[in-house]
Amino acid sequence: MPSSLTPVTLTGQLISLEPLDQSHAQGLYNRGRNAADWIYMPRSCFVDLADARQWIDEALEAAQQLPFAIIENAKSKVAGSTRYLNIRPEHHSLEIGWTWLGQEWQRTGVNTEAKLLLLEYAFERLGCRRVEFKADGRNLRSQRALERIGAIREGLLRKHMVVQEDFSRDSVYFSVIDDEWPQVRARLQQLQQREPAADSHY
Repeated sequence: MPSSLTPVTLTGQLISLEPLDQSHAQGLYNRGRNAADWIYMPRSCFVDLADARQWIDEALEAAQQLPFAIIENAKSKVAGSTRYLNIRPEHHSLEIGWTWLGQEWQRTGVNTEAKLLLLEYAFERLGCRRVEFKADGRNLRSQRALERIGAIREGLLRKHMVVQEDFSRDSVYFSVIDDEWPQVRARLQQLQQREPAADSHY
């Protein structure tokens, strides 16, 4: 695994993952204003365009992270964001997280394809041996989604993070390791075939 990650665009059938920058601010603000979508995130939704711009700056400045904008290919619209974080080259390991989507793209194939692109690049190009995910202990939907793609639940870290409204959340950790990647890739590809595109969902 390289000692530092270079920004890269990952392209699939429905979406592309572009290196996050300020050109995505307006689109992210437009999609990221619904408080309900951010209820389990470390912070609340965007309050104005300046807030979205500051969030982008913070993401770009964060250590051991590589953030992406999620772009719907068909309409060239910003759908949301995701990132690699907790990048540990010496351990051939990273985390996928900070993933959120605007409502138009929720419960479509977009999140599945984003996970496929990120995992594929991590294991097949970066040489990762482990990719991890963490979910708020209250967020059962996210936990079910990770189990659905074949990620293994590893355990619960109690009062792991202080998030919105000074709440001490428990974090549930999941992972996929390199030995499991072929089966997880096949599972994601199966799910892709069954899930609706954004256009067919709305």
